[in-house]
Amino acid sequence: ASTYIIANPGEWSESEEDKLEDQIARTTDETVRARLENQLEMFRGIRRFERPERTYNAIEITLAHRFSRGLFVQGSYTWSHTEGNFPGSVSYDNGQIDPNISSQFDLIELLANRRGPLPQDRPHSIKVDGYYSFDIGPTHSLTFGSRLRLVSGTPKNALGGHYLYGPDESFLLPRGILGRTPMQHSADVHLAYARKLPRDMTAEVFIDIFNIYNHQGTFGVDTTYAPQQTGDGERNVNPISGGSYQDLIWAKSIDGTGVETATPVHRNPNFGKTVSRYAPASAQVGFRLTF
Repeated sequence: ASTYIIANPGEWSESEEDKLEDQIARTTDETVRARLENQLEMFRGIRRFERPERTYNAIEITLAHRFSRGLFVQGSYTWSHTEGNFPGSVSYDNGQIDPNISSQFDLIELLANRRGPLPQDRPHSIKVDGYYSFDIGPTHSLTFGSRLRLVSGTPKNALGGHYLYGPDESFLLPRGILGRTPMQHSADVHLAYARKLPRDMTAEVFIDIFNIYNHQGTFGVDTTYAPQQTGDGERNVNPISGGSYQDLIWAKSIDGTGVETATPVHRNPNFGKTVSRYAPASAQVGFRLTF
C-alpha cells in the first residue's frame, strides 16, 4: 500500500513535531513506535519541499483625453512581472486542468528548475482605445471606434517525461530560460449607425471587425523536448538543475525504475515550433434597441 500526504509544501509546525516526538517517547509498544517514527520522518520531509510562491508586480500608466464632444481616446502601458514556482491551481505547463489536485509539488525530485517567469508573465502591454461619434442629421449619427493591442509573448520551457508521472513533468532547464514567444499585436474596429426613434428610443446597427489585418501570431510552442514514446520503452529524463540549452545534448534517459542510463535523450523534432496561433480575422454584425 502507498501512503499519500495532503499538506502545504514546505510547512509543518514545530509544535506538531513536538507532540509527535512526545508520543514516541511515551509509547512502550514497539509496533506503535515504529509507525510513529515513520510518520515523523514523512512529516519532516514536508519541510524539504520548497514553498509555493507566485509574485505579481506591476506599474501601469494610463492617459485619457476627450478632445471634443464626440472624440475620446485613452491609452495605457503596463510593465509587469509574474514569477515564482507555482503558476496556480491548474498546471499550465503540462496542460493538467485539475484545480488544486494537479501533480505540482507531488515529488521533490521534480521541483528543480521550476522557479522563474510563470506562464502568465507578459512584461509589456500597450492598449489604445478610442472612438469618434458625429451627427449626420437631427436624428442620425455615426460612430467609429478602434482598439489596438500590443503584448509580450509568454516564456518558453523545455520539458521531459518522468518515469512515474508521465510526459512533461520534468523541467529540464530553468523555467523561461529559452526566451519568449513573439509579441502579439492586433487591431479591432467598430462602426455603428444609430437613429433616434419616437418615445426616446434609439435603434443602432453596428459591425465589429476583430484582428482586422489578420495577424495570426504564435500563441504556443511545443515545449516537449524529450517525449515519451511507446513501443521501445518510455523515454524519461531528470531535470538538469541550473542548466542551459547547450546542456541538453548530455541529458540521459531514465529507465522505468528511475535509474539513469547511458542512452542519450532523443530531441523532439517539433520542439520549439508553433503548435497554436491566435484567432484569425473575424467579424460580427449586430442590432441594438435602446429605450
